[in-house]
Amino acid sequence: MSLNVLHTLNDNDNEVYHSQNEPNFVVRSATAADDKQLVKLIAETMPSNGMTLAFERYPSYLGASHAQYHHPDIKLVVPEDDHSQVVAMMNLGWRNCFINGKSEPLRYVADLRMLPEHRGNKVMRLLMDYVYDQIPRETIFESVVLEDNTVACGILHHERKGFPIPFHYDDISTFTVSQAVKPAQFDQYYFQQMNAGHVSEVNAFILSMKEHYNFLPNYDFSGLVESSHPFWLGMKIHDFYLMYDQNHKMVGLYGLWNQKPFKQTRVVDYSFPLKVLKPFYNIYAGVRGVLSLPKVSDAFEYLMIHSALCHPEQLDVFASLVFHAKQQTKLRQKQAYCITLANNDPRISWMSKTTSHVIQAKHYFHSFKASPYPVFDRSKISYFEPGRI
Repeated sequence: MSLNVLHTLNDNDNEVYHSQNEPNFVVRSATAADDKQLVKLIAETMPSNGMTLAFERYPSYLGASHAQYHHPDIKLVVPEDDHSQVVAMMNLGWRNCFINGKSEPLRYVADLRMLPEHRGNKVMRLLMDYVYDQIPRETIFESVVLEDNTVACGILHHERKGFPIPFHYDDISTFTVSQAVKPAQFDQYYFQQMNAGHVSEVNAFILSMKEHYNFLPNYDFSGLVESSHPFWLGMKIHDFYLMYDQNHKMVGLYGLWNQKPFKQTRVVDYSFPLKVLKPFYNIYAGVRGVLSLPKVSDAFEYLMIHSALCHPEQLDVFASLVFHAKQQTKLRQKQAYCITLANNDPRISWMSKTTSHVIQAKHYFHSFKASPYPVFDRSKISYFEPGRI
């Protein structure tokens, strides 16, 4: 079966969707005129490990969304009598991913936000009515939600009338790596910064990785040569490192992505215990060289790791990749980088040898009709790009 049935792009972009279940609001597509409201709405706070965080997209939500999707599809809820006022949003965009070794468009549901005064079943039901009526019923949607985000988990992870059926697929962990052990095999490998002459080699390496990983974006690294391709926002070709063995065979790849110019994680508040411990922890962090806790209203300083890829059973390759990434992060004068792995990825065992802050999340699929379990090859490992979640 086809994973997705996609309607023609922009067919309904100028139309307004009405539902009898909620006559006071309608759904429409986002436009450039909405960007300021979306920047404000997306910065809604979320709890995580004793902190209240705001995941911002500043200065442009629309610009940042192109780094998350090959094609964003942002739907807004607006009052029937004032289509310019945004009260809720949801991004239903898609990415071209390798599914069971074949490139398929996969819809990724993210950035579900509502103004506090409009939270409730009616606005959410309106969005679900839109999905039911306007998107082919066979479509399978992907989502990733932090375990601590109990509001989103409550909305998306329980069967509810009129909502797509949720299917828990696997669990994932995001590691903010401050220190990494140098593996004994590190000197058996060498690294090269990527340049335009490596594009074909890297694209071929990505194709070899589709045999091991599902949901791996169908990257075309020639977009990096353009220097302005929206899917590679904030990245340049020399941000990537190619890893070779002693036989000059490429065995690994990763990039370091500074997203702070367009995507920030800002601390809004700390729990009382963390407020008490924070000064002492930051002294410890300075001595150990690990990620410190910023002041309230300041953003964390870290990089995202891009396409940390190697054969999943080659732990020595992965260990050397993790260590090299930490070296390069320090050279860039950053304290840490983030990497996301499925909990059943064999490589995750090496992460216990790093000094990392860990955030847990749930990986789900949703559909009105199709169950994902027979569609996806469960022997393949789920791939996640922390900078695109």
